[in-house]
Amino acid sequence: MADTAEAGASPAPPGMLRVSSRRGGIAAALVLFLTGLFFAWQALALDLGSIGLPGPGFFPFALGVLLMGFAATIAGGAVLHRAAGETIELGHRDVLIGLAALLGVCVAFEPLGAYLTLGLFSAALLVLIGRVPIVVAGLSAIAGMIAVWYFFKVLLGLQLPDGPIDTDAMQNFLTALIRR
Repeated sequence: MADTAEAGASPAPPGMLRVSSRRGGIAAALVLFLTGLFFAWQALALDLGSIGLPGPGFFPFALGVLLMGFAATIAGGAVLHRAAGETIELGHRDVLIGLAALLGVCVAFEPLGAYLTLGLFSAALLVLIGRVPIVVAGLSAIAGMIAVWYFFKVLLGLQLPDGPIDTDAMQNFLTALIRR
């Protein structure tokens, strides 16, 4: 049984590559496995700590191992799945937008700060991929960033990069708003 697309299948749309679902699944699993391996390897350079007091390398290491496990599961399913002629298309618009937005987060995280960067990221994904109106996306991003601030700053006591936003003023405003 051939592992390629059927000869009579329609050509892929412009900018997309058509591959068999089996090969696509194995390739995606390989990329995820290598990413998890890289995370786990880099986390070993940090202090893992202990179960009672995890160090800065504990969660990246655990996430890397989990990603490798999920990738192995995906690869196993793709190897065992023998679909005749099923194809997938690589190069989908929404995936490319998501990757470009993630690269933007990497570049903007320090200079713009966590809240503004993640807010712009979520609003951009809602507008470009979810096709949500800009006003709804903006309000949703603001609500999400307030939740992120509350979780990290208030509940966990962690400081994310502020950037140009004065989080202390925001904290005072939200505290006064909640106490009413």
